[in-house]
Amino acid sequence: MKFLKTTMIFGFSLVLLTAIETNAQGGIFSKRNKATQYSTFGFGGGSSHYFGDLSSYSNFYYGIITTPRWNGTINYTRHLTPNFAARVAFSYVRIVGDDYTFSKWNLNKFWQQNLRNLHFRNDIKEFTFTGIFNLGNQLGKGPQSRSRVMPYGILGFGFYGHNPQARDVASVDPATGEITRGAWTNLKDKQTGGQGISNAYPKPYSLIQPVFPVGLGFRMKINDKFDFHAEGGFRVTPFDYLDDVGEGLYANPAELSPITPLGVVFANRAGEDIAARTGKDRVADFADIAINELGAAGTPTPSTNGTALFGFATNANRGTKRWDTYVVTQFTLSYIINNKVKCPPIK
Repeated sequence: MKFLKTTMIFGFSLVLLTAIETNAQGGIFSKRNKATQYSTFGFGGGSSHYFGDLSSYSNFYYGIITTPRWNGTINYTRHLTPNFAARVAFSYVRIVGDDYTFSKWNLNKFWQQNLRNLHFRNDIKEFTFTGIFNLGNQLGKGPQSRSRVMPYGILGFGFYGHNPQARDVASVDPATGEITRGAWTNLKDKQTGGQGISNAYPKPYSLIQPVFPVGLGFRMKINDKFDFHAEGGFRVTPFDYLDDVGEGLYANPAELSPITPLGVVFANRAGEDIAARTGKDRVADFADIAINELGAAGTPTPSTNGTALFGFATNANRGTKRWDTYVVTQFTLSYIINNKVKCPPIK
């Protein structure tokens, strides 16, 4: 993928620049640098945006605006040289994906996603260690000499805990027509992709995974004690199940049902008349697609014709092998913990 190649090039460039800067400054732990080092504590939040099997990279704009969610973060940063800092951060990030919502942007283009009708949400608990490299010239050393505005790049690594969920099937009151959405339900133990059933299916995935943040931002000095940061970037994850959808075939219901009966329900949702996450009626869109794209006759409905008409039974691919990832924007306020320059010992 192009963005992954760009990420690697950008990351390598930051590592190279960091090495050059460190050598130029005489080493991070030189007396000169130790005398002007300082720390900050920051907190803030922003938006989060998912990309994967339910929100393709090739339609990046739609992925950004379709199901944006939020994140919150706290961090501790140690400024080691005038142009390099190390940051430890914890972020709580929610991401969402939904075939029904995504496909509504252009049913003619995304009709297959509309028929597939999968969705998820995932609350990610992310711990990262990040290097921050200033992309401009610092006015001087120490916190009191920091520039009014400073652009920077970030590159790091870490890990996160996650747990993809989906809503159970929605119900409709026959008397009033009122729609009641189902409860959010954990997906991993439902083995929706047939994980672990046999060698024909993928292996079970882990709920703890590595992550590699890379991005750009800028820091603005508010006063002697506070800075404002605006930052955005990718969280590269060598992982394909943030959305519980990966490469492989739909699980055979006859094999899945004895192990996890609910897995059959959550694995294949093409036959639901109501979009479970939003509670919206799918019947009209389904009929339009079925007649105009697939040449169906009569008045097809998801509950009657969904699985058979679209072919989402066994021997059909449920997802792709591309990694899932997410984009975050974060706006943080940083407090200077110590802002007095310490004079190095004189010998």
